[in-house]
Amino acid sequence: MKRHVFLSGPAFSGKSRLIRKLLGPGLQNAGGFCTELCAAADGSILGCAMMPAAMAGGVEGLEKELFLDMRSFPPEHDSEVFRNLGVRLLEESQWYPFAVLDEIGGIDLIIPEFRVALDRLLASDLPILGVLKSREDSEQMRKMLGPGTRFTAFAERLYRQLSKDMNTELLQITENTEEEAGERVKAWIQEYAVLLGFH
Repeated sequence: MKRHVFLSGPAFSGKSRLIRKLLGPGLQNAGGFCTELCAAADGSILGCAMMPAAMAGGVEGLEKELFLDMRSFPPEHDSEVFRNLGVRLLEESQWYPFAVLDEIGGIDLIIPEFRVALDRLLASDLPILGVLKSREDSEQMRKMLGPGTRFTAFAERLYRQLSKDMNTELLQITENTEEEAGERVKAWIQEYAVLLGFH
């Protein structure tokens, strides 16, 4: 089983849900980060936040930060979240048995410090389970948030890098492939989480 496995596919196709479901309590032992939609008390969407992966697994005492404010249109993004919290979580991943990166390939790529930290982590031997934003979703995000054509080049570079890496497996998620992808994720967990006693 390859050390790095990334799920990719259309937005809201269940990529993050699948990882969280199959890792279960094991997510508490993961380095890296997760992202999620945040809602106000009245149910209205505030935006997207980044948090330590262990926090998404239920570890208390950690904090999340909003990097995409969806209370206005177009949404406003806070680059400092990736420059500070994002880079720190990538660098701290080396102290964990494995990392979850949910997700990469979005607005994070316009931050040079984040790209450097991500490249360093991807070149390491640390097992990684993650979500890669699809090319289509990346382009849609570029049009909505306007980070410019350089972002497209960064996103394409990352996609090619992961596609060619012999230590990385990219799993495309659709309605027809979710079950097969789930089996591959289970195999990764068995090799890199359960057998190490971290699941």
